[in-house]
Amino acid sequence: MKTVVIYDRLSRLFAEEAPDHRIAICRAYAEARGWKVVHVATDTNVSGASKLEDRPGMREVLSWLPRVDYVLAAKLDRYARSVLEFQRLLDAAKSTNSTVVTADGVVSPENASIIINVLAAFAEYERDMITARITDSKKHFRSRGNHLGGLAPYGYRVSGPINDKRWAIDDEAAAIVRDCADKLINHGASLTGLARELTERGVLPPAEHARKRDGRKLRGKTVWYSTTLRDVMYSAALRGWLVQAVPGEKRGALTNQPVLDAEGNPVSVGPEILDAETWSAVRAILDGKAKGRGAERTGKALLLHVALCSECDGPMYRQRRAVNGKDYSTYVCRNGIGKLGTHRPNVITAPMLDDLVTADYLKRFGRIALQRWTEPDGSAVLQLSEVTTQIERLAGNLSQLDPNGTAARMVITQLNALEKRQAELRTEADHSEGRWVDAGSTIAAEWQRRTDEGRRELLNDLGAVVMVRPATPGAPKRFNPARAAIDYEGPAWVRNDPAGAELAAIAQTEALIAEERRAEALSVLPGRLEALGV
Repeated sequence: MKTVVIYDRLSRLFAEEAPDHRIAICRAYAEARGWKVVHVATDTNVSGASKLEDRPGMREVLSWLPRVDYVLAAKLDRYARSVLEFQRLLDAAKSTNSTVVTADGVVSPENASIIINVLAAFAEYERDMITARITDSKKHFRSRGNHLGGLAPYGYRVSGPINDKRWAIDDEAAAIVRDCADKLINHGASLTGLARELTERGVLPPAEHARKRDGRKLRGKTVWYSTTLRDVMYSAALRGWLVQAVPGEKRGALTNQPVLDAEGNPVSVGPEILDAETWSAVRAILDGKAKGRGAERTGKALLLHVALCSECDGPMYRQRRAVNGKDYSTYVCRNGIGKLGTHRPNVITAPMLDDLVTADYLKRFGRIALQRWTEPDGSAVLQLSEVTTQIERLAGNLSQLDPNGTAARMVITQLNALEKRQAELRTEADHSEGRWVDAGSTIAAEWQRRTDEGRRELLNDLGAVVMVRPATPGAPKRFNPARAAIDYEGPAWVRNDPAGAELAAIAQTEALIAEERRAEALSVLPGRLEALGV
């Protein structure tokens, strides 16, 4: 029975454009032809012009190519809207003896080689036209100060006809913004305190507020976070200005800038919620509260979510404190703090606990070879198609050369090397499952190279758990290592793949035995040579 892998792609995912119906069409097409569907891969919010290897779903397809007869999509433009990328897919399929087809019958097993490139060219032309049309349309509406789509910023709602949408004041949300601005400027409020207050009052956060206002079903997310409130209060949209991302920067309230007209003035999309003086004062306060913004970060604590409280099994958080250049930081369980604490205080000196866990970890596992998990990504199939193309081209050139000439010998040498690489890639392409492989260093060596954040990942890989119990009442106020019980669930490559780990351990043991025998032979070799008079 012939086998097939189904692929579907969407540039933007909407409920009415979900891929289910196209996948059902593909399944029906395969069933009618007597093909067995072995896998279904999808990409959502992925452009048809993007590279094959940049799409998670397409990488799945590529990894399946050596084991299927056909790749099936509902229509040609689901594969790609770029002739170059589509040709790469065809080359990859050709190198694995599979065929690309579509369920609408336009590209079938019978006509694939003739019609497919012509249709791909038209798909790319259509994509270019759509891109140009959307770009020109956005440029036009931006210059007029129109809303460009999506949700309006918090404090506003979208109003007006479809070709002349603008922002209007959302009275309920705008009142929240003005109240928060007043408390920040005049009453010494903090973002954390205001976020907690809004949550306790039952004020819906921006996304949920918009859903309620528009009559849509709520998702139940009623918590305000300090970062959410910061983004609302910091944005230039509160002046009624259209904003856009700075080129090269990720889009966000802290980096977005107003869109300027031809004269350099901000483009207004609606009335202002905060006047210039109030908004500037709010931004100055937020900038002042952002300690270290733009400064180099040291990363999170080494034992975050590794050190746990023995009283509640909750995480221990690091409170950083330095005096005269010395680190007096501590790990603290929040459930044991203050009047609202649910158990007795649990605090331990952070630098000493870090050192204790580091020493124990490296003593136990430092000499072990580090393993890493690899997933099949289809890259071998793409390389295979490229190598196969080179072999075909060189073989064609060889037929035109003098068999006894220098050029022919050079081509033959290249062909031998390429054929060896082709065989390696075929073996790699045929491996469809993820696996643990040697990372090329010991855990101790990798530990030295990493920051605390990277070292925490190593601890998690070995399943590290540090259970910290509270200090005994009346005990001396010094670090007591007996308070920390260090345990390990074992390496992730053992927990997730016991059989593979056993084989790897056997192979590593055999390699060590062979190395010991070799060293022993080399140690006695000088004596034997001397006895022989050499």
